[in-house]
Amino acid sequence: MVTLPWQALAEAEVGHEYLVLITYLPRESYWSIFSFYGLVRSIQKQLKSSRGLVGYSMRMQVLGKKAWTLSVWEDETALQEFVSKSPHADTMRRPILQPGKSKFVRWKSSGSSVPPSWKDALQQLLAGS
Repeated sequence: MVTLPWQALAEAEVGHEYLVLITYLPRESYWSIFSFYGLVRSIQKQLKSSRGLVGYSMRMQVLGKKAWTLSVWEDETALQEFVSKSPHADTMRRPILQPGKSKFVRWKSSGSSVPPSWKDALQQLLAGS
């Protein structure tokens, strides 16, 4: 398992409520997980310039052909701006995901809980499925 450590782009305010998103993105083949890893670099550049992003992390299980992302956003509007722009939007249209297997779970969290732990985020993912 490869984990990209939490990348903070803004300081979370203790009393503020944020939108947290965890995604589960299983891949169809080993080629697609390596291809996905290559696309991550361009998406990271997009993340660094995205309005309203507090921070993010990512995990990949190469042999299991699985990937997870974890991000914290100021609000839904900021998240939707990010997902609708390239390169993220183009990446999500590629046929490398297992159809019907991806999961996206959102919840609200206090700034005092930022960054969320992977353990807590994965529990939210399981509870949201």
